[in-house]
Amino acid sequence: MAITTRQTEGFTMPELEYLAQNESIMIVPLHRMERIELVRGTVGPFRPPQKTSVPLWLAIMLKRTNRCRIVAPKWLKYEHLRDLNKSEEQPDAMFTKLPTYYLEIAHMLLTFAEDDLVESQGIRRLLQDLREVRQSKTMEGLRMLNSLQLQMDNLSMAEINEIRPLFGHSFDMLRQLDGLAQATETEQQQSQFADQSYAEMDDAFGSRYVH
Repeated sequence: MAITTRQTEGFTMPELEYLAQNESIMIVPLHRMERIELVRGTVGPFRPPQKTSVPLWLAIMLKRTNRCRIVAPKWLKYEHLRDLNKSEEQPDAMFTKLPTYYLEIAHMLLTFAEDDLVESQGIRRLLQDLREVRQSKTMEGLRMLNSLQLQMDNLSMAEINEIRPLFGHSFDMLRQLDGLAQATETEQQQSQFADQSYAEMDDAFGSRYVH
């Protein structure tokens, strides 16, 4: 399968946010509403103050028209982010498992529903700290890159998108270097075999040529 330019260069932040808008999130409706038929299924009915799961794009639309309050996911709460940062900063700690689009979701909620997030400014700071710690660990992982594989579990889509161009170029370079190393090794083996063969021929037939 041919690799497209988009696959090597990655997506823009608006494109990733567009993909993230189909993720589900809980809301508390502020008005009674009946079921809403969507392409991917039905949501509702909406009965305050019962929580309801809806796609993120619909939650934002209802929020902007003052029809709901968005419930912050557990991973986006201040205390949880603080604990995540402590965990990520531990020596040799693996990447913490987070939603695939956690950065995009967080950005949209901080933009359109900041008043629904407790300690929103603290959340912004912790998200920035978390992003920087994980970026540092990603760069360290790239330094350990080899021509066979690179394993960094639990990276989000945005984090993968950031390293995609660099990773692709580095991986190609390593494969080229690995190919050169294998070719050099093959040439050395062939040369050693030839030297050994000539030596054996000299031992076997040398006496004939002496006389």
